[in-house]
Amino acid sequence: MKIFKQIVLLLIVIMLSSNKIAVAESAARPFADNLCLQVKFFQGQPLSDLTLLTRLGVKWVREEDRWHLIEPVAGHYQPLSGALQQRLAYYKTHDIGVIFIIGGENPKAYPNTLEHPANYVNVEAYANYAEYMAKALKASGVKFKIELWNEPHNARFAKKDALGGQWHGKPPSPWVDRYIEMVHAAVKKIKAVDPKIEVMVNDDMWIVHYFFLDKGLPAELDGMSVHPYTGGRPPEIAAVTADADWTKPYQVVDKDQSFGSAVRRLQTHAKLRMGKLPKLWITEWGWRVGEKAPDGMIVDAQRIADYLPRAFILAEAAGFETTCWFSAQDVVDGEMGLKNNKGQFRPAFFAYERLAKKLADKVFVCEVEANEPYGKAFLFKGEIDSVVTSWRTEQYASDQTVHYQTIKQKQHAPACLH
Repeated sequence: MKIFKQIVLLLIVIMLSSNKIAVAESAARPFADNLCLQVKFFQGQPLSDLTLLTRLGVKWVREEDRWHLIEPVAGHYQPLSGALQQRLAYYKTHDIGVIFIIGGENPKAYPNTLEHPANYVNVEAYANYAEYMAKALKASGVKFKIELWNEPHNARFAKKDALGGQWHGKPPSPWVDRYIEMVHAAVKKIKAVDPKIEVMVNDDMWIVHYFFLDKGLPAELDGMSVHPYTGGRPPEIAAVTADADWTKPYQVVDKDQSFGSAVRRLQTHAKLRMGKLPKLWITEWGWRVGEKAPDGMIVDAQRIADYLPRAFILAEAAGFETTCWFSAQDVVDGEMGLKNNKGQFRPAFFAYERLAKKLADKVFVCEVEANEPYGKAFLFKGEIDSVVTSWRTEQYASDQTVHYQTIKQKQHAPACLH
């Protein structure tokens, strides 16, 4: 029996380690479902910008509030703020879903002590807070999913003066142990509210998820969210290299350092550890104006506008549920917004708007052969016509914009590569 199980395990690895990205089976859905935006209303973005979401064709937003504001005294929860309720009402009316972050330490209600240096992430208290927010969001009538924390390896509870451990999560990392405890407790509480509520774990580095999976995620968990920032590189290339020492014993990308290989390898490991192919979300992806790539190239505002549709299309091809562009406005995070803090639109705003108009009602079909070297091309099918999106991936190409070629129903569509 042991040998049989090993053979089955090996077959799974072989199947998932092929060059084709493993995509969770799901009904064909319009590209619009992938269009998400990290909003900054909780950090000061004006509520008047709500109408811009409709203009952009946004179907999901990533939102949050602060735990210590909701629960200032242990066990006593405040109603959702008027501003948040206003936003939720707008989302509901305009059929915009919410990916809501349940996170943020709560030292106000759960202060740390010498015996409990990370009591501000008390496991039971965190689970109760998650339950409260699940009930509140459900009562609002908005469609929503829950994300358990934002980049926990960057959280205060992961630092040396709290729980500590290695930032990438390799054992021994007490912060990972605590986070996984919180996940198990929160998932149980949320699913008790409604088993249909989708819940995801989060971190921004591919490797951290490997150690989450090794530690053991709850079977009821729906999936994982990632932040595939590239360190100034184009969206096709991951930030981490195949031979990075700090990802060992795992290799998180192929030698080509491709985004697609990072997705496939994570899915392979997740399938082995969870016994199922979890759903994947991208809850942050973007570039900062002036960001420098390892080869010295400076990413300017126009190049970010070129990268934006490529990132969304690559994510759709890889089977991600949604892709949340970071972000709607700069606010406190540097020049990463579709708008700056003076309210001026960057080229990426119009790139987002154009992408939505061209592909919103189309369904992804496959990757097709590009018409030029260093090219990528993808086919999307609609009821009236189809669209081939294409671009050049050559690092220093003068034109890296995404082109949208309309194909009428009577015209011959290109054949799939795979």
